[in-house]
Amino acid sequence: MNLEEGCALAQEITRVPITRLETAPQRADFCSAHQFHPAQDYLLPQALELLLAELAPGEILSTLDLFRVRFLFCKIQDVPLAVGPFCTEFFSQNDCEILLRRAGLPGVPPRELTAYRGQIVVCSEGTPLHTARSLARAVGGPPLSELRSRQWETPPAQPRDLETRTLSGDLVQRRYQIEQALMDAIQEGDAPRAVERWQELHHSVAFIKQLGQTMETARIAAAITRTAIRLAAAQAGLDPLTNDQISGQSSALVRAARTVEEIDREHERLIREYCRAIRIKRDSGYSSLVLSAIYQLERHCAQPITVAGLARELEVSPGYLTAQFKKEVGVPPLSYLNRVRMRQAARQLARTNAPVQEVAASVGILDANYFVKRFKAAFGYTPTEFRRRYGI
Repeated sequence: MNLEEGCALAQEITRVPITRLETAPQRADFCSAHQFHPAQDYLLPQALELLLAELAPGEILSTLDLFRVRFLFCKIQDVPLAVGPFCTEFFSQNDCEILLRRAGLPGVPPRELTAYRGQIVVCSEGTPLHTARSLARAVGGPPLSELRSRQWETPPAQPRDLETRTLSGDLVQRRYQIEQALMDAIQEGDAPRAVERWQELHHSVAFIKQLGQTMETARIAAAITRTAIRLAAAQAGLDPLTNDQISGQSSALVRAARTVEEIDREHERLIREYCRAIRIKRDSGYSSLVLSAIYQLERHCAQPITVAGLARELEVSPGYLTAQFKKEVGVPPLSYLNRVRMRQAARQLARTNAPVQEVAASVGILDANYFVKRFKAAFGYTPTEFRRRYGI
């Protein structure tokens, strides 16, 4: 396979253009075809010629411009090639409008940038990289083992107009107002309103996330949000131990997350968890000790729990914990745990077709016969009778 055949085949498979840039007319045609705005000054023939001249043997130059458009430049058999353009993100017209404002180019119609980007293949950078390296191997050229990156994040210097400065100030002020509304909703234990405010806050930075959010930046953002929610919960009177338990669990879930979407879902779960704890605190009048015990019993009801272990976790004696819990709640801790387990089991029986033994195990009871006995004592029906009567 020669280079021309290899380029044609690779382009047909990936749909990412591969262009030879050997001659001045080829470079001029390439620049004319792909330059959307003068700010893309690397797509001027003379600038492109200099860029290609700097390419070292075995090197791939990965470029990213202010419109989030990417190219790979390399030499195979001493022939300069451009792989691209390609993009790694889908942008709506609203995204393009925000990008243009942030770049200081408010005069460019967003619909034109949307149309320009809409003609470009969207894929991960790994696809064109693999294509270029495979092409070099296929035609017998030296391996393309070095990768160098270059970014043009801002256009040529120009004065920012008053409208742009005012917009930035308005966005900052609006973000502050949303954050305050989120804190207020948390303190009131209003989960629907708090989630709505968080989603509004999340949407206000969605564009920044599209521009290259990594798992690390998502985890940092989650830690910042978690700290703000912790403060709101503390101001609402949530005891430090429960606050720390909820926050610590969320931190562990964020660390274990594999995608940004998982971290986003954890934000919402955390908000609902805090609001629930705050409502219990507000409505029950329980002490901090009892609230912490309730949180542990409900959160870990599927695990083996003893009064001694619970007391050790809460740093009190088993006798004191049992007495205080019964005084405030009306039943001992393990009786409360049984109620929690039976409520959760009832929900599963009504909503799923899971076998009774599986439902029992999911709430921490491995002996199915014992589970049936406890369930009937709580609801007056065996699990099978309950499902037949109340199941979906």
